[in-house]
Amino acid sequence: MADRHMILQDNARELERIKALVGGMKEGDYAKLLPNGWTITQALAHLAFWDLSQVARLERYIQKGVKPVSLDFEAINEPLAKVAEGLPPAAAAELVVDAAEAADRVVEMLTQAQFDELVGSGLERNLHRAQHRRAHLPKIEEALK
Repeated sequence: MADRHMILQDNARELERIKALVGGMKEGDYAKLLPNGWTITQALAHLAFWDLSQVARLERYIQKGVKPVSLDFEAINEPLAKVAEGLPPAAAAELVVDAAEAADRVVEMLTQAQFDELVGSGLERNLHRAQHRRAHLPKIEEALK
């Protein structure tokens, strides 16, 4: 079984990484391209969207007992990247931090029993937000070098 304390700490570390990253960016940095063809703004919006998605899904679980269901990520990510093209860079930077903070808070709100039930149902990634953040942050950091 996943260690709740370790996941909370890992999420917090990656949140601080996001804050440091966007805190050090300049206006022109947001338009830099990543290997997948997204701009940094699009990648930040992507991270924000998925953290906010988990907030909504976990709040629904806490309030109504409805477990998150699997989604077609590719069918969501492609149009999301298009929508994010129009997002002002400063808004993307603020949104990614706010979304990560909200996601970390809602994971902390889960009782141990709720946490264990979700992990036991194969939904650890919904709680361990650091995993998704680590999938994208190194690419952003590399593009900023």
